[in-house]
Amino acid sequence: MLFICYHLKVSAVNMQAGEIITRAGSSQMPKKQNTRIAAIGVDRGGTWTRVAALDSRLRPIRTARIRTAPLRSLPKKLLPLVSRWPGGTEAPLVIATRGAFSKPWKKPFLFKALSPKLNLIKVISDAEAAHFAAFRGKTGLLLIAGTGAVAFTGRPGAFKKTGGFNPASGDPGSGRWLGRQYLSIRGRLREAGQMGHGRSAAYAKRIISLALSGNERCAELAARAQGELAALLKEAAGKTAAPIKAALAGGLIANQYFRAGLLIKIKQALKGRKIVFVKTLLPAEQAAARLALQGRKPR
Repeated sequence: MLFICYHLKVSAVNMQAGEIITRAGSSQMPKKQNTRIAAIGVDRGGTWTRVAALDSRLRPIRTARIRTAPLRSLPKKLLPLVSRWPGGTEAPLVIATRGAFSKPWKKPFLFKALSPKLNLIKVISDAEAAHFAAFRGKTGLLLIAGTGAVAFTGRPGAFKKTGGFNPASGDPGSGRWLGRQYLSIRGRLREAGQMGHGRSAAYAKRIISLALSGNERCAELAARAQGELAALLKEAAGKTAAPIKAALAGGLIANQYFRAGLLIKIKQALKGRKIVFVKTLLPAEQAAARLALQGRKPR
């Protein structure tokens, strides 16, 4: 069985809730800061909303990160941010957001709020952006383990969703599920009902940190989460004997300890089957920007 494991580079950024962090001109970005923006992508996840602007050569020239808040507040944060960027209001924009299809009001709301001032051309699910980041429009299995947990198989326009039902206790194995387990250990589970999903999911890192320090109960909970995610991937893969081409995404996957344990659980769950893990080279917000460039329309 072949496993291709990869490491994601994670940068720690100190910020207050709601603060917008913007970056321009990093070592991987063009040196000229007046480069005109060709497309913009937004990835609205459960905890963070990330924005990326690309030039015509697909290089990121502006990036920003905003703590995710209710969707109705997104236009008020996004409009002034993008308007300050050269060419930002004219550049084609794609927004990838959780709940894009399960909550039908989101798409028309965003178009009504943003289309008069920004060149919004499409609203897609955050999973579609993550899938494109991994497979560039081709068939593959994507497991997302962040605030929630969900798997998608197929390709854009023909996705099959497994999991991601977001029960009150959180998707099994997800960050919110782990966060609630931590609050339960501390006798604070009642507080979870007053928290947003992202805030309760943030406590997952406490479980992982304690597991790393040798806390047996937390190690068991982390292993349970990994087992749930492995089972989700197995269910999504189905019974086909063909090799499985898969990618992993989400905040939990970015943690090396958690990812390593998850890969072991997946190997056990898919014993006897071949799985190849595709390295995700693009963050989802840049994938959304590339989709915007593909579908751009004049303004």
